[in-house]
Amino acid sequence: MSLKAQDSTKTEANKIVSFHFHYGFMLPAADMALRYGANSNAGGGFSYKTSSNWVFEGDFNYIFGGKIKIEDSLFQDIADDDGNIIDGNGQFAEVYTYERGYYIMAGVCKITPWLRANANSGITFGLGAGFMQHKIRVYNPDNTAVEVCGDYVKGYDYLSNGFAIRQFVGYTMFGEQRIYSFKFGFEIVEAFTQGRRDYLFPMHGPDTAKRLDILYGLKLVWTIPFKRSTGDVYYYF
Repeated sequence: MSLKAQDSTKTEANKIVSFHFHYGFMLPAADMALRYGANSNAGGGFSYKTSSNWVFEGDFNYIFGGKIKIEDSLFQDIADDDGNIIDGNGQFAEVYTYERGYYIMAGVCKITPWLRANANSGITFGLGAGFMQHKIRVYNPDNTAVEVCGDYVKGYDYLSNGFAIRQFVGYTMFGEQRIYSFKFGFEIVEAFTQGRRDYLFPMHGPDTAKRLDILYGLKLVWTIPFKRSTGDVYYYF
């Protein structure tokens, strides 16, 4: 659906403000690969494309995964010889671990058109900087195992965070209709993080190690443009 209205402030047709939603499938590398397996990230953001095809953007990315490589050693001090944790009822406790985190980025991209029919679309190169945080989420249904409940969970979560940078290469498409606007490509994020817990039970001490955490993979971005054209304004929603 589109609405058309007159606007006294004229802007060039290829200046575009947009919101977007995205999903990425990522693999870990460097220090991150020692702790986690493959994960996904999803989120949203906004961007502004200039008439010279520079794109300024900001976005939030929620990280979620189910593979914790250090799970066997995580509860070694409170588990029996078979790796089971006994809850307050004398039963084997259900304890699940997940990867959780996020990164926030601000950056700039350059779109290089290669089809004359659409000057707003083309091969895209991007750089960004921001902040990353990740941890192990420990979940015990009904909180029956006191060893992994409340503040005790912080002694197992390996919370880490720090400054991060991002590179992207792919293709951006701004179509005449909203549904055809997207960005797709390869993304890599390098984060210079540090453990933030004063005490971790598996380590019997603080976690202050400095880390290089890397995520890389494919990302698909669905874009909803609010597009200004010369003379008239078209809002797409």
